Amino acid sequence: MILTPIRIRAIMTETTLARLNRAMDLQINGQLDEAEAIYRDILITEPDNPDAIHLLGLVLGERDDNEGAVALIEKAIQLRPGAAPFHHNIAGIYRRIGRLDDAEQGFRTAISLKADYGEAYQGLAEMVTFDEGDPFIRAVAQQLNSGALSDPMRSYFHFAAGKYFDDVGDYANAFEHYRLGNLAANKPFDSAEFRQQVKDTIYVFSRTFIESHSGGGNDSHRPIFIVGMPRSGTSLVEQILASHSGVFGAGELNDMKFVARLASQLSRLRLPYPNSVPGLGRSQMTRLAEDYLARIAALSSPEAARVIDKHPLNFQFVGLILLMFPNAKIIHTVRHPLDTCLSCFFQNFTKGQHYSFDMVKLGHFYNDYRRLMEHWDLVFPGRILQVEYESVTDDQEPQTRRILDYCDLEFEPQCLEFHKTQRVVKTASFLQVRKPLYQTSRGRWRNYVTQLQELAGILGMEVTPPVTITMSGPSLSGR
Repeated sequence: MILTPIRIRAIMTETTLARLNRAMDLQINGQLDEAEAIYRDILITEPDNPDAIHLLGLVLGERDDNEGAVALIEKAIQLRPGAAPFHHNIAGIYRRIGRLDDAEQGFRTAISLKADYGEAYQGLAEMVTFDEGDPFIRAVAQQLNSGALSDPMRSYFHFAAGKYFDDVGDYANAFEHYRLGNLAANKPFDSAEFRQQVKDTIYVFSRTFIESHSGGGNDSHRPIFIVGMPRSGTSLVEQILASHSGVFGAGELNDMKFVARLASQLSRLRLPYPNSVPGLGRSQMTRLAEDYLARIAALSSPEAARVIDKHPLNFQFVGLILLMFPNAKIIHTVRHPLDTCLSCFFQNFTKGQHYSFDMVKLGHFYNDYRRLMEHWDLVFPGRILQVEYESVTDDQEPQTRRILDYCDLEFEPQCLEFHKTQRVVKTASFLQVRKPLYQTSRGRWRNYVTQLQELAGILGMEVTPPVTITMSGPSLSGR
């Protein structure tokens, strides 16, 4: 069969589309090398393919090559300026590298190109502080009342509306939107399974077990772990430490999860973590430590004497960490329980925090976390530094010196001006750590005392609601 030029172009387009889809599936599954190879292969024959350029930029962004990612996605935008996802995705990269004005503009452009782009509305809401009457809320209301949104997309709009109403002081409406946003996100979490894991961890890492298994691992002083609940000040403490000339802040690493899986593979018991740990010998513990050190070495410069892993949920692995690294530093950040939980509930986490989408499950998770941290303090007395978020905002310099002393680091003045430190911040605190210390987030839970009665009961706290609640505006239920 002889193919006409038009037919040839159609086949080539279809083939390219299929390859792009295959590469995107690989990228979503974390197979970045394979995805990158396909994108680059497409660009050999189609050097101006905006989709391949954009997606390759996202691969570079996932590898923290933010300059390369920005250059590619900006080129893709030049080739196809009307593609809303291009503007949304580059805004996310601008945001984490501190180009906040560019990020805001990127989200606004994405919204102007696609009026129902829920993720862009949420992204913009996280960037700005709204005044009452901002046209943003009318656009959100129009989408929520359209009846055309999927539940995941509806969730983005509710989180955006919640942020607006919180900013303007309409707390009843704000909480209702956050409640609906969490509900629409549909993120299941098994509280009983997590509680059992905590019980198993406490059972395995008994004082007797720790005493009999100490003395192994690796004596490196390089790792610093910042643990605690999300939204408890982990990013703030990391930013303070990462402002020191001898410290590299690696952000929230998932490496301890992989180390725990490796522990299960190496254990003679062949059980899941933590029950695998008693089946590890000293040589296996040393291998786990070396594996982790190799992972962080690939992320940081050799000059960095200390490397921070600030994944909050590493509180689950404190026992394993201190057996792997007897000289590691572990900082536990704490904040008022209701402020912590409220901030988690108001954050539409993309992954890994499914417990936060249900207030009851969030409360039980907090109790399990608190129980486990109390256990670590008992079996590792004096090894973990507890840092209160409120104390840092009250007494910045004394607390900064205390943190540095614990990490065996000399005081450096730039640690007090942490907001000037230029570094990538991927967490929800991207905006806060680029400002001087402020106290407006303290006691925020008092604005929602009526809605937090059940949570307070779960946490064993008593709070008194006000006599009356005033709503200053209409609710946008979207139902």
